[in-house]
Amino acid sequence: MTLGSRRLNEDREQGRTNILHSFADVALLLSRVKTGSELHSAREQAASWLARQAALPAAVGEVGFGASGLPRLLWCSREGGLSISGDEDLSKWYEHAARHAGELCVARGKNWRGLLSAGEFSSETGLRTAVLFEDGVVDPEVAVNASQIAALAESASVYVRKSMASALEKRHLLDLVEDTTSWLALEVDIVWEAGPDGIIRVRRILNGRKDLGAMIDGGSLASIKIDGERSLLGALQEFGSVRHLPIEADGAAGRNETFLVSARMNESAGSPGSCIGTITAAKKPADGLVRQTAAMMVQMRDARLREERQRREAEAMLQGLRLLLGPDASREKLSRLVALVCGCIGASAARVVQRGLDGSVRFLMPREQKPGGEAEAAFDLILNRSGAGSAVAFDLGSREGAMLTRSFGIDGRHAAALPLPLRGEAAFLICVTSRDAGFSSSDLDFADRLTLLLRQALLLGEEQNQLAQTAKMAALGQMSASIAHELRQPLNTISLAVQNLELLLQAPEVDEAAIASKTKRVLAQVERASEVIDRMRRFGRKSTGDQSTVSLCDLVENVEAIMHHVLLRAGIRLETEIPEELSVIGDQLQFEQVLGNLIQNAVDAISGIGAKHERSEGLIRLRAEVPAEEKAMVILRVEDSGPGFRQEILDRVLEPFFTTKSAEHGTGLGLAICNTIIRESGGRIELGNHEAGGYVALILPREIA
Repeated sequence: MTLGSRRLNEDREQGRTNILHSFADVALLLSRVKTGSELHSAREQAASWLARQAALPAAVGEVGFGASGLPRLLWCSREGGLSISGDEDLSKWYEHAARHAGELCVARGKNWRGLLSAGEFSSETGLRTAVLFEDGVVDPEVAVNASQIAALAESASVYVRKSMASALEKRHLLDLVEDTTSWLALEVDIVWEAGPDGIIRVRRILNGRKDLGAMIDGGSLASIKIDGERSLLGALQEFGSVRHLPIEADGAAGRNETFLVSARMNESAGSPGSCIGTITAAKKPADGLVRQTAAMMVQMRDARLREERQRREAEAMLQGLRLLLGPDASREKLSRLVALVCGCIGASAARVVQRGLDGSVRFLMPREQKPGGEAEAAFDLILNRSGAGSAVAFDLGSREGAMLTRSFGIDGRHAAALPLPLRGEAAFLICVTSRDAGFSSSDLDFADRLTLLLRQALLLGEEQNQLAQTAKMAALGQMSASIAHELRQPLNTISLAVQNLELLLQAPEVDEAAIASKTKRVLAQVERASEVIDRMRRFGRKSTGDQSTVSLCDLVENVEAIMHHVLLRAGIRLETEIPEELSVIGDQLQFEQVLGNLIQNAVDAISGIGAKHERSEGLIRLRAEVPAEEKAMVILRVEDSGPGFRQEILDRVLEPFFTTKSAEHGTGLGLAICNTIIRESGGRIELGNHEAGGYVALILPREIA
C-alpha cells in the first residue's frame, strides 16, 4: 500500500469530511482563506494532498530570514508526514531554489528536496512559501501542482497578513478617535440647551467655569452674535448647526478670552425648535503669537515632509545595499537595482546604455535589445546636456525626445538620463514616466544619489571581468612551455624539409615529385603552427560576455589542444565521455578558461602540489550528462586521481585568495574566478570526492533543441 493510500484510509478512519480529492479542491480552499487559522488548516490539508499524490511524505512551509540574515523555516506543516527542523541550515538550498523558483531542487546532505514560490506576492513581507518532499522521484505533474500550490499559499499568506495589519490599524484608529473625543470633551466648558422659546439653560459646567455658566444662563439665543451682525438663533435656523464659531454675549466684553460655540437644532419630534450646544473659552492670542504659531506650524509640516522623504531614501538605500551585497549575479543585481530606482521615482520603464571605447553604443539592460540608427547622436546629446555629470530631463514630445524614443525604444511623456560613469567609458540610466508633470527635481536628486549603487554594481562586474582576464593571461604564461613545444615541432619539421629541398635542388636531376611532397609538408606544418597561434590568441582575447550556444565536444577539444603538452609533460592521461549532442548556453571563451583552470588544478593535485600525495596512475576524466532532476541543465564533471578535497577545506575552496599551494604555484584566485564566471552564466559549481580522488562539477544551462 502506498503512502497516499495509507493517508486516505487514515483520514476515513478518523471521520474527516474535508478530504481534498483534486488540485481544484486545494486551489479553491486556498483561495477562500480569510483568517490565520484558515490559512494554517489549508496549508496542512494541501501538504496532506501532495503527500497522497506523490506517494511521498510532503510538507508546506514558510521561509524567511532570521536575525543572523540566514534563511530559516519559520513554519512547517505536520499533516504531510515530513518533519523538518526550523534550525536546519537552508542556505545552499535556498540560494539554488531562489534562482530556480518553482522547480524542485535537491538539498545536498538532506533527506528531502523542495521548491520555492516565485515571490511575486511577498515583496512586502519578505516571506516565501516552500513545498518539500522526502528525497525520491516526484512525478512531473505533481511537481507542477506543487509549484502552483506554493504560489497560491503565498498569495493567501500575504492576504491574511495584510488583513491582520488592516484590522490592527483600524483598532488603532478607533482607539485614537476615542482618545481624541475624550480630549475634546476636556476642552468644553459649558453644555447647554435651549427650548423653542430660545432661552438658554446651562445643563453642565466643566473645568470649574461657573462664571461662564452664570454669564449665559437665562440668556437668549437671539442676543448672542456670531459675526457681529447675525444672531446664533438665526444661524441655527438657516444652517441647522454651527461649529467652533466665535461669539459675542452679554458680559463677555472686557474679558481677555474668546468664546467658541458649537450647536445644532434638535430634530426629535418631541421637542421641535429646541437646540443643544457647548461653549468653550480660550485665551486671546496676541497678533505676534498668532504669526509665530502659524510659522511654527509651517516649519513642523516641512520638517515632517523632510523626515518622511529621508526615511524613504534611507530604506531604499538599505534595500539597494542588500541587493548589491547579495549572492546574485551582477546582471541580476543591475536589473533589480534599476527596478528599485524606477520604483522610488515613479518611472515606468528603464534602459541602461553605454558607449564603449570603440565609440559604439550598446545596451547593458535589456541586453537583448539593439539600439536604433541614431543611437550615437542621441548618446552625444545626453552627454552634452549632462555637463558635469548631473541628471537631465527630456520632453519626449520634442524633437530631441523623438530622437531618444527612436534610438532607445522608450515611450512616454518625459524621460530622465542619470549618468553612470565607468573607467574610461560613459553610461546612462534612462528612465521614462507618463506623468504630465514629469520628474520633479527632488526625484532626480534622489535618483542621482541612488545611482551610486548602480555605478558600484557595474564596477563590480567590470572588476570581475578584469580579474578573470588577468588570471587567463597568467594561465597562458604558465602554459608558455606548452606553446613553445607546440610551435617547436612544426618549425623543426619545416627546417628539415627546407634542408631536404636544398639538397634535392642541388642534385643533377631534379625530382619534381619529391620537391612537391616536401613543399606540401612545409605548407602543412605552417598551417599547424598558424592554428596553434590562433588558438592561443583566441584563448587570450578578452571576452565580451555574450551568450551563445556552445558545443561541449568543441569546448573540450579546444581546451585539450591547449593543455596537451601540460598533460604530456606531467605524464597524465586525459579521458573524455562527452555526448556529441550536448550543448550549453554561455560564453565559449569564458568556459574554455574555466575548464583549462580546472584541468591545471587537477594536474597540480595529481602531481602533489598543494597536498602530499603518493601518486599511482595519473588520470583526468571529463564526463558530461543531463541530471534526471534538472533536465534544463548539464553536468560537466572534471574527475582526477589526486588526493581529493580534505573535509576542513571543502567549504572554503571557492573563497577568493584561499589556496593550499605555495606562492609560486598559485594565488587562490582560480576557483573563485571560475565560480564567478559560472554563476554569471546562470550555473553553479559543486565540489566533492569520489572513490579515486576529487571532482569539480560544472552545472551549466543546457541548450534544448
